[in-house]
Amino acid sequence: MNIKDSLQEAIQKKGFEKPTEVQEKVVPLALAGKDIVGKSKTGTGKTAAFAIPMIEKILPGTQNAALVVTPTRELALQVKTEIESLMGESGIRALAVFGGQSIETQLRALRQKPEIIVGTPGRLIDLVERRVLDFSATRFLVLDEADKMFDMGFREDIEKIASFLPRERQTMLFSATMPQQILDLADKYLKKDKEIVDLSSDNAPIEEVEQFYLPVHSREKIEALHAVLHREINSKTLVFCRTKRTVDWLERQLFRRRIRVIAIHGDKKQNMRTRVIEEYKRAKSHVLIATDVVARGIHVDNIDLVINFDFPEETETYIHRVGRTARQGKSGKAITFCANVAEFELLQRIVQRNGAQLKKLA
Repeated sequence: MNIKDSLQEAIQKKGFEKPTEVQEKVVPLALAGKDIVGKSKTGTGKTAAFAIPMIEKILPGTQNAALVVTPTRELALQVKTEIESLMGESGIRALAVFGGQSIETQLRALRQKPEIIVGTPGRLIDLVERRVLDFSATRFLVLDEADKMFDMGFREDIEKIASFLPRERQTMLFSATMPQQILDLADKYLKKDKEIVDLSSDNAPIEEVEQFYLPVHSREKIEALHAVLHREINSKTLVFCRTKRTVDWLERQLFRRRIRVIAIHGDKKQNMRTRVIEEYKRAKSHVLIATDVVARGIHVDNIDLVINFDFPEETETYIHRVGRTARQGKSGKAITFCANVAEFELLQRIVQRNGAQLKKLA
């Protein structure tokens, strides 16, 4: 790649030996100034795919030259950290802004005039309306995990944020799925000669995962989970629940059974959420209980086991959950609790449609 020496050195320090598929496809197009729609699952290296061209093209001292919009606080922090790891000696700075952290802290950081802003929709709009954040000269816009932002009801916010930026800009949109509303968004806000990079076939996230189902009555799920966790005591495990209330309840139930777990959901304070994720990354605790929305921002390698305590409500949710394991070519296992025949039949269709096998947990 024809990029400056400081960026080359930063890439080498990270230990990157060759680009991932999404980086190989996206980086040259982005360096050429193309608008891009990228369909790519989590864990493929897409953050570096858009960060490398931005760092290459931004001049140090150009305030708010680039904006990256993410659906969750966790993902905003993750993206900002990844961008910083590629900055090297470029002199460029990045700042993450999101709800749940003191706005005064973020206002002080904005006075340092960072070149790259990473943020969640609500806090970005708040800062613009306070007239402390100005995107009128911003050259780059990245919408990361756009499908999840739509799921969370951020469509109007995304359109409002886009209106803050000049029409002459480079826009990149990344999404794990491409429903019609995402394609409509791309048609509205990206140039007509945009490039579409599709690297996420439907079976890609789960084809390497060994998938099991466990028939269990709703009243017996907690005991079934206890048994599975006891058997998988040496596994790094992620347990998915549908609601924040279930996460809290399950954490208490397992604590009473002397199983040490940590839990995360949107109602927990930001400093607590950050601490929980860091603890999980360092493997101090082997079991994390989470909701789908928060888990979207968790990028943790070496997760051995995913447990669907609550049955996923849709196909994409199942694929996203199971895709948390078996990342970067490693093996992984997923177990889904099925409370009735309808859930089992739906699970069977999802797994078979994605070219994988479903086995009953022995």
